[in-house]
Amino acid sequence: MARKSVPVLFETDVLVAGGGPAGLCAAVASARSGARTAVIEQWPMLGGQSTMCRVCYYHTSDRTREVIFGLTQEFIERLKRHGGITQFSSFPRAHETYVFSPEWMSIVCDELVRENKVRTLCYTPCVDVRTSGRRIKAIVVSTKRGLREIRASVFVDATGDADVGALAGCETLGGRESDGKVQGMTMLCSFFNPDASKLGEMNAAFETMQKRMEEMRKRGELPQFGGHDWVGNDIYGGGQSQLGCTIGDPLDAEDLTRAAMEARAKLPVFLRFFRENWPGCEDLMLNRLAPALGVRESRRIPGLYTFTKSDVYNLSNFHDAIGHGFWPVDLHDPDGTGYSTYWDGDNRLKAGTTYQIPYRILVARDMDNLLMAGRCASATHEGMAALRIQSHCHVMGQAAGVAAAMCLEAGMRPAEADVPALQQRLIKQGVWIDMDRARSARND
Repeated sequence: MARKSVPVLFETDVLVAGGGPAGLCAAVASARSGARTAVIEQWPMLGGQSTMCRVCYYHTSDRTREVIFGLTQEFIERLKRHGGITQFSSFPRAHETYVFSPEWMSIVCDELVRENKVRTLCYTPCVDVRTSGRRIKAIVVSTKRGLREIRASVFVDATGDADVGALAGCETLGGRESDGKVQGMTMLCSFFNPDASKLGEMNAAFETMQKRMEEMRKRGELPQFGGHDWVGNDIYGGGQSQLGCTIGDPLDAEDLTRAAMEARAKLPVFLRFFRENWPGCEDLMLNRLAPALGVRESRRIPGLYTFTKSDVYNLSNFHDAIGHGFWPVDLHDPDGTGYSTYWDGDNRLKAGTTYQIPYRILVARDMDNLLMAGRCASATHEGMAALRIQSHCHVMGQAAGVAAAMCLEAGMRPAEADVPALQQRLIKQGVWIDMDRARSARND
């Protein structure tokens, strides 16, 4: 049967699919580099995990100094002007950690696309891809008026789920290599209205109550749960809680719906427990609940290089470095216990150390005009468990956006990009790249 003709909505130079942390940075960087740029986003607002999922932390330091700047720093400065961000004093490495308001973040995202004239379509999922040989010609989107094509010369897949790459026919990888299971997911929430006169008692009881909760979980009296923080913060609107942990298939709409319902159903159970057992929580109330379930992993697209666990712990250098990372392999249990390897102290990198992030993980192996950024970039299950945090996604997105515009300008495929020129452009934009380390890895 012949494929049905779909009307063309518009044409652009660079089309970014996904407006989360990686995609937003890719779109802004591309536009600032002179390319006509558009971004499509399936959700009602930009920001992805930072707005719809209320993942409100930025980590920027190797525990001795900040090492991630570029667009990450611009987000921080813009949020500061709105009074929408602060450093988070209760985190184990407070000097590197910012907590921000997801509401203010959504406004900052809007500011950036408007100021940089990025054509922006929210409520617009990618549902198909048109290809010719090894090139993508157009993305098909679903609109209220029916299916429409958006054509471009260079595409950036920042959907998180590798939607563009998968629909274009690229090989995709999913989950851990042994069984395909993906990391656990979380429905983030916060609580409020503790008894102010008992705050000291409430916080002093934290360790005892946590152990009690763990014992009750073992006996089946409480459901599985993730990390929990009572420390309130006016920016965020209460302590952040990962009690609503769950597992499922992020690529199956029905299973993802079930998982989200399961996560929400846990919250009344824990709220009742807190009210009946925890001093100061007698009148505790649910404050904020993320609109979307936080997904940490689904599909990845093989690129010209695959980033691994060894690259994290060997502190790898790359000749095509586009920035630095410092987060460890932070795996949330695919079997749903709520446990994360982050809390294993031996798992963390030594303070003051970083690994470099290579450009090649952003270049699709199977399509000639496709770049990736964010959690669908080319990495193993464990490698992506280190790369997936927001500030690292910013690094990947900014590099992908600049590279897309450069390749368009030079008439080159992303695989042929002038990497030294890309690195110099990124450095001029405030990205920190230790070029001595990159030069030491010329033969990697």
